[in-house]
Amino acid sequence: MTAGSASMAAVAGNRADLSAARPLFFREQAQVLSNATLAAGLHELRLESPRIASAAAPGQFVNVLVAEGWDPLLRRPMSIAGTGPGVITLIYKIIGRGTAAMSTWQPGDRADLLGPLGRGWEVPADGFPVLLGGGVGIAPILYLRQHLAAAGRTHHLIMGARTIGEHFLGHEPEAGITLTSDDGSVGIGGTILDGLAHFRESLNPSGGPLSLFGCGPPAMLAGLQRLATREDVPCQLALEQTMACGFGFCQGCSVAMRPRPEPAAHSYRSRYKLACIDGPVFRAGELL
Repeated sequence: MTAGSASMAAVAGNRADLSAARPLFFREQAQVLSNATLAAGLHELRLESPRIASAAAPGQFVNVLVAEGWDPLLRRPMSIAGTGPGVITLIYKIIGRGTAAMSTWQPGDRADLLGPLGRGWEVPADGFPVLLGGGVGIAPILYLRQHLAAAGRTHHLIMGARTIGEHFLGHEPEAGITLTSDDGSVGIGGTILDGLAHFRESLNPSGGPLSLFGCGPPAMLAGLQRLATREDVPCQLALEQTMACGFGFCQGCSVAMRPRPEPAAHSYRSRYKLACIDGPVFRAGELL
């Protein structure tokens, strides 16, 4: 790692979250191990990336160089969906030229990665963790699930999609997995919020305190934010944000924050945060 990348990593500062103890990031030439279709519209990319795998924490991401030349120019930010010994997993959806290029990679190809980047999830000691992922937003949720399972922490996963073909897990509520589908073809018919309501009514009869962790489309995150605010439920949201540099130089991934009452707080950095270094995970109550 260069001195420049070390100084950039220091921008994030020290935080009591899953990524705070690992402030360094690397540029790594990662070897493609597999690149397969996971479900309709979703692909799973496994990469041999020992330095990033050893430093990553749930909620962080990598910035992927998708072409050697100038077109496309920008790297693509991809949430880490899991790690193993020397290996990271990414889940992506083909939405443009960059991800279309990624879909052609074969085992043995090399991918230029920067990571791990960003601030990850904070997992409080109290509160039952409920993990909510919609579409490609399931990636950082799965990595958090891996972390909780390894720690022996009981939790529940709610995964949403439009239809059964976009799911790759089974609907097993008693085993900690609830699926929702917009068309009712599998699991709970409706949205992630309908799945959460079902969990609270049927699977959490004690009504004990919950901690919510969500990632998905903006409408889903807005719904979770409204629920968390209305009912005063701890909630963290991982934003799916367009980025350029990935480490705070370009200021291109600004996120509007709720204004605070103190006069001293009316600065640019109090009103706007950067998804790449202040996030991509934010407390729901922070976000405007």
